Amino acid sequence: MDDQQASYTRRIQNIQSHILNNNYNNSNNNNNNNNSNNKNNEVLYDCIVIGGGITGSSACYQMAKDGLKVLMLEQFKEAHDKGSSHGDGRIIRFSYPEDTYIRLAKMAYPEWSEIERLSNTKLIHITGGLDFGHENSQPLKDLIESYKRNNIDYQILSKKEAELKFPQFKFRENDLIVFQKDSGVAYASKSIKTIWSLCKRFGGQILDNKKVSRIKVESELLITVLCEDQSVYKTKKIVLACGGWINQLIHNSQLNITLPLEITQETVFYWEPKLNNTIDYTQFNNPVSIFYDNDSDAYYSLPQIDIKGVKIGYHHGGNVLENMDSKKLPYKKENYDKVKGYVGEYMPGLNNEKEYHSVVCHYTNTSDWHFIIDKHPRYTNVVIASPCSGHGFKFGPAIGKLISNLVQNKPNPIDTNDEFLLKRFSSNTFPKRISA
Repeated sequence: MDDQQASYTRRIQNIQSHILNNNYNNSNNNNNNNNSNNKNNEVLYDCIVIGGGITGSSACYQMAKDGLKVLMLEQFKEAHDKGSSHGDGRIIRFSYPEDTYIRLAKMAYPEWSEIERLSNTKLIHITGGLDFGHENSQPLKDLIESYKRNNIDYQILSKKEAELKFPQFKFRENDLIVFQKDSGVAYASKSIKTIWSLCKRFGGQILDNKKVSRIKVESELLITVLCEDQSVYKTKKIVLACGGWINQLIHNSQLNITLPLEITQETVFYWEPKLNNTIDYTQFNNPVSIFYDNDSDAYYSLPQIDIKGVKIGYHHGGNVLENMDSKKLPYKKENYDKVKGYVGEYMPGLNNEKEYHSVVCHYTNTSDWHFIIDKHPRYTNVVIASPCSGHGFKFGPAIGKLISNLVQNKPNPIDTNDEFLLKRFSSNTFPKRISA
């Protein structure tokens, strides 16, 4: 039996097991917690995923699709708004100066298409994308060189050409304006719900409102997962994909490592068109954009999708939090004024006097603003993933595939140039990113 046949067989067995487990649960929903815990202890999963955001759900989906017996535990409800994966849209793009992220994007686009095909649900809408700023902007120079190296089609637009093509924007005379046709939006919360559904279709099990208090690595082949409701689960391997909660879980589990992470509370604002506006700001005619004010400040915009108005954010402009339970702070006025100034200058057709709506989300930032996708340095059956530094959603299904391969000890399908490994932090291998 070849690998594909074996994977198919395991998948069918998992789906059958999932149906039997659901039937058992439905017919025994009056059992007490001790009986439930005994039943949980009898099941040994190939892998348990902690966290049901874009990274965790994508990993669960890819592993279930590969035929693994997988369980995902989420402390809140499906598509909740307390982390980093909610909302009407996220930008998807090739526009990265680093080759690693372009390779990952080349992997992500077809993975998204496959999810759309399997679910018969539209999750990606291509709008085209603008990256712009001063003609001497280093991030833009790096971006153009990256496009050349990786054979990505792009156009340099003059101010006149850009404003004619995209009347939503007004540009400065000395702006360098780069257009890339494949950029677009990913429908965030809708994507989470769809991927959860596919996880279950392929035999994966999902439990929400199930907060993990700690894990215990018993051996190379056994991990015990203990939840706050006293339920216990057993697995051969585990994926920690719990975003801003990850260090807390690691410390509670005495895994002898602290990840170099900083949690920030970010706010995005929706600005509606002025009265008597005739310009179309919807996703059907308005591109996504990233503006580099200098080599450290970046602003991004998404067209109107579900919420009225254009979504605009100041990348990495939020308040630093000690942990995810910290008191939420008001957005800094100086950064709010920067956003208003950006809207007034570059999108003068929008009313920048007062936003129509705002949404809070969180970034879990590494010290260099790259990702972490790696095995624990001591416990090789523990995979650490998901700190994506505010730019990971677009890659979700591709990251899920990397995690699935890592769990199964399969070769990495793309060269990530060690940019996601833990060892880089001890040697400061990579400088801090300056691009969005």
